[in-house]
Amino acid sequence: MTRLMRGTDVGVVDDGIRVFAAALPQGPIVVLAGIGAVVWRAAQGADLAGVAAVLAADGVSEDGQAEADAEMYVQALLEAHLLEEEDA
Repeated sequence: MTRLMRGTDVGVVDDGIRVFAAALPQGPIVVLAGIGAVVWRAAQGADLAGVAAVLAADGVSEDGQAEADAEMYVQALLEAHLLEEEDA
């Protein structure tokens, strides 16, 4: 099983509405709001299924869409080097 963690050298400011994250020092700064911010918060220490469960429980994703939404957003955060996968 793998869990998701903040990427190495990633700076984050979470104002409770938006999450500002950047892979330092090169950036760029990514602003996550709405579902993106929910995914970011849910991903810390969780696996993909855990992220999907939060999206479904919070009503952020439409019925039956939580897994696909979680996968899409997590993949984008991994590609931006804001998240990393770690063996649990």
